[in-house]
Amino acid sequence: MSKILSTIGIILVVTGTIFSLWSILGTKGNYVGTAHWFDHQQESFKKDKMKVIIGTVLIVAGSIFQIIGLFI
Repeated sequence: MSKILSTIGIILVVTGTIFSLWSILGTKGNYVGTAHWFDHQQESFKKDKMKVIIGTVLIVAGSIFQIIGLFI
């Protein structure tokens, strides 16, 4: 049972990390710093903020699963 909880925790942490960082990983380098990028920063921030919140929740939940799996 502890191995299953730890595995679920690791999967949640990895998913949360990728989800949180996807906007940075997916940003084109030649797009950053352009006028279009500056004009749409507020819209991008709103979308990215929600992704980061969800990713953080997944990371915390995964860490809790790992801790529970460690002590069972």
